[in-house]
Amino acid sequence: MRWNACLAVAAIGVFFPVASGWADSTDSPLLGVRSAVSGQIAKIESGLLFVKTPYGLQLRTISPNKADRVGLHDARVGDEVWLLVDSGNVLLDAARPGGEHFANHKVVAGRIHYADPFWGEIQISTPEGFERFEVDALAGSKLSVFQEGMPVTIELDSDNVMIDIQADR
Repeated sequence: MRWNACLAVAAIGVFFPVASGWADSTDSPLLGVRSAVSGQIAKIESGLLFVKTPYGLQLRTISPNKADRVGLHDARVGDEVWLLVDSGNVLLDAARPGGEHFANHKVVAGRIHYADPFWGEIQISTPEGFERFEVDALAGSKLSVFQEGMPVTIELDSDNVMIDIQADR
């Protein structure tokens, strides 16, 4: 049984390498290590998209709000979807194949001025002034460990919604 688990982990590393330009480096505008995974919509229930990824990995879900925001509002069962996940296996973003959606991400550095306790918005103080951003529900769960005044870098998707946050040192 352990051998099968080791093979599965090795297969994931071989078949889902970190995409070029998404790895943590000084040139990369994105935060941390990213993996791009291709999947297919297996079912749609109550607006939730259930995406099946290769090699028997667990179904990933995309909320109705995220589906609308990333252009999957008219998705059908069987459609291909690209998923962007962080090193903690948290779904950051989704897109239809072939688009420039992931390339339009940007990064903002500053200090937390305000973070909504219900994870709806974050305000960052930058040298240019205060900036306000909506927070993706999955990224919102990360906010609980950040306090006002902390230096952070946030990643925004193509709709200027915060999808990731990282403390600066």
